[in-house]
This record gives sequence, C-alpha cells and structure tokens, in this order.
Amino acid sequence: MIQTDKIDIRDFKLLVFDIDGTLMGKDHIIHPFTKETLFKLRAEGYPFTLATGKNMPATISQADELEVDLPLVLINGGMVQTRAGKIISELTLPAAVTRKAIEICEARKKDLVIYIGDGIFFKEMNENIFPVYGHITAGLHAVGEWETIREKIPNANKCLVVDSFEPMNLLEMGNVFDDVFKGAVDVLHTSMVLVELMPKGVNKVTGIRALVESMGISMDEIMAFGDYDNDVEMLSSVGLGVAVENASPSAKAAADIVIGSVDEQGPAVFLNKMLDRQSRK
Repeated sequence: MIQTDKIDIRDFKLLVFDIDGTLMGKDHIIHPFTKETLFKLRAEGYPFTLATGKNMPATISQADELEVDLPLVLINGGMVQTRAGKIISELTLPAAVTRKAIEICEARKKDLVIYIGDGIFFKEMNENIFPVYGHITAGLHAVGEWETIREKIPNANKCLVVDSFEPMNLLEMGNVFDDVFKGAVDVLHTSMVLVELMPKGVNKVTGIRALVESMGISMDEIMAFGDYDNDVEMLSSVGLGVAVENASPSAKAAADIVIGSVDEQGPAVFLNKMLDRQSRK
C-alpha cells in the first residue's frame, strides 16, 4: 500500500469514480460534501468522469447532478457515451450467449435482466428485481416474454441475474455460467445481489482506454476509485487505484490505497486532503 503523504494529486490528469458503493451508498444519494469536493476538483483543473455497470438512463441523474462533461464509462466498459447521448464505443455479447442465458434462467426460474443500449429489459418487475431497479425512472422495460424482443437480442451489451434474497444462489449461477460458457464470456460478481455476463475481456479498463486515447493521456495519469470485484481491473491498471473501506476483498487487494467508507464520504475526505496539501506546497 502507498502512504498517503507520498501521493501528489498534481501527478494525475483524470479522476474516475465508480458510483454505487463508492460515491453513493444504499440511499442512492450523493452527499453534498462529495458533490462540493468534485466541483472543487474540476475548478482546480482536475477533470473527472464516472465508470459504472449501469447504462445511461440508470446513470444520467448522477451525471447531471455532477455536471460531468466527459464521456461516461457505462455497462462495465461495454459502452462509452456522453451525457448528450453520443456513443464513443460500444461492445455486445454474442447473440448465442444471450439466448443461452435466457434458456438457462427460464429452466432454473431465475430473474434475468438484459441491457441493450439505453434499455434494461426483464420479464416482470417483482419483489426480487425492485430493490435493484425500482429507483430508476427511465429505460426499464417489462417484456412479459423474451420472445417479444427477439430481434433485439444480437444487440445485448450484457446479461445479469438478480437475487436480492439469497446471495449464495448467485455463486451457484456463476458456476453454472462458467461450466456452460467455458470462458467464452466473462462471468462477474458485481455486487452481493448480481452476477453478470460480459463480452470476453471487456471491463471498465476497456472503456477508460477508449476515453483516454481521445484525451491524449496515459493510464498512469489516472486516479480511480472503486468498491467491488468489477472494479478490480480498473484499480490495478491506473496510476493510483483507491478502494473505499467497504470494498470487497478483491477490490482492496487490487488497490494501491484504502480510504474511508462510502458512508464516511471517503473519496471526498481523501481528495480534500490532497487538495489541501497541494495548496500548502
């Protein structure tokens, strides 16, 4: 782990933040202190963006609140898109994988969710899916039967299974997906209640690289903040990977430093200290 007093914020030209569990907690609210800190960073010449497993409709409220002017890394790196809707890059699952995921989940009576562009599709909103998606106000589609979106399946960016009540079931589903797909796609546990299928080799770093190429900066000039297993590649690939105290063991192991938890506004406290140290130099 790197000592805090050895970090100079002036070494970084871009800050990247995961959202859920990093910038905001279970209440889905960005604390005013965090918002104030991010605005201060940008005013002092440190641009930032968001990197999340969600798509644009599920992210736009936070992006608008923070007035993010850089493209956002969405769907765990499967899409890079501006707030205005311009797509910088987009990757999809093989259609055969999505169809097989539907078949598996139908047979096992699991709640499958499919991300296709700006849409989030599921069979029905129920007590299992609602805790994860009930706060989202746009882009949700209850399709009744998967057959109704057959023509959209080749454009799926990712699939995931939700289990809000028995997290151990997701370990089983992850093993099922591993056995069936045999490494053809990546199986990710992205929270305690989600297991996801992503295109092989695609993660948040994929999206960040697409962004930094257009900015003319290197990965070493990025500071990134995260909290879960889908942040591991990001935290280990940038100049400074920062995990919050509530992060998963894998995320903490991948990070260069562990800071206060999301409930303690860990990123904001840490960055204010960095800015204060800069002002004294």
